[in-house]
Amino acid sequence: MVTILLMVSKRGLDNDKIAWVSSRRNAALNQQPLSQNLLLVFVFRPPRYEYADAQKGKRGYNNRRMKYLFFDCECANCYDHAGKICSFGYLICDENLKPLESKDIIINPDAPFDPHVLGVGPHSIDLAYTPLRFEVAEKFPFFFPTIKALLEDKDTLVLGYAIDNDVGFLLSECERYGLAKPEFQYVDIQEIYRLYADYDRSPSLEGALKEMGLDSNGLEGHESKDDAIMSMMLLGAIARKENATVAELGERYPSSKGSVALNELGRRISEIPRESAAAYDREASRAFNDLIYKWVDDPLDDRLEGYGFLFSPSLRSDSKRALELGKLVIGHRAYVVRNLREASYFVAYGEKEKKSLAPLFEGTEIALIDEEDLRSLLE
Repeated sequence: MVTILLMVSKRGLDNDKIAWVSSRRNAALNQQPLSQNLLLVFVFRPPRYEYADAQKGKRGYNNRRMKYLFFDCECANCYDHAGKICSFGYLICDENLKPLESKDIIINPDAPFDPHVLGVGPHSIDLAYTPLRFEVAEKFPFFFPTIKALLEDKDTLVLGYAIDNDVGFLLSECERYGLAKPEFQYVDIQEIYRLYADYDRSPSLEGALKEMGLDSNGLEGHESKDDAIMSMMLLGAIARKENATVAELGERYPSSKGSVALNELGRRISEIPRESAAAYDREASRAFNDLIYKWVDDPLDDRLEGYGFLFSPSLRSDSKRALELGKLVIGHRAYVVRNLREASYFVAYGEKEKKSLAPLFEGTEIALIDEEDLRSLLE
């Protein structure tokens, strides 16, 4: 029996950066290993944008007026990999990106300020307000009901530049104060711009604005509200260049779509102690990094085309082994990817790590495999 799998590509087979299918496409396989009896057929249409009312089977913005919420957080410090939020700034726009409301919510971080955010040292930043202004404000739990309502509003699509970081800050604050985590989906404007501008890694928001020829005079960097406004300006410019709506940009760049659930999964993975049986090799590590999003012109075959493979931190620590597996993956027309939003497969470092990670991947559309499983996909 031959199984026919329809794969989706947004720009066609000749695209060298973004032909992989988002992790949600992996559901079509029921996470079954590929075999020689699988026929891949490419259909050139955009992947579905998954901000639909699942109960009614139709997109909410077709039947009610949608709003777009752009937001940004600033933190007093990120010690112990947990951001202590001192401001939550947002901008609400209508479907045409007309601003409706903007505000900077000033928050007492209940934590010391890292000198880095006070302009001390090289590559430091300056927060928009003085430490005293933050310290006289209410703490995060006081503002959380307002923030949660903004993010979970059913008529609102949440967006931000490098928004995974900001969502992570919110989750760590919920943990610190024992608050129920908000549940929402979001779109990362940084990922849209990375693909639009054909970058391996995107520049800062300020850098992206300059490259697009956008004037941000009068806006204060690292003032959350203004960062949200600049994010909207960038997205609007891309939409005009591509003659697309915001919703259509999400369809064209499916790897920009994230969720609290995926963000939480990434945080849990990062907290697991790394294990590696091999010494770190800098050259091999750099060579592996060069494989991320790499497209080869002369692959062995295209049996893995349309799939994204994300390697665990422990596996990447064994840089020579990771490099070998990375070359194997791209040699069969798959991609080595950088984050969970793009992953069809998460490659664990051996059977032990695979077993420890298994509970975290239950209920996700990402297949958890190890090296042995990866090689069996090509048998």
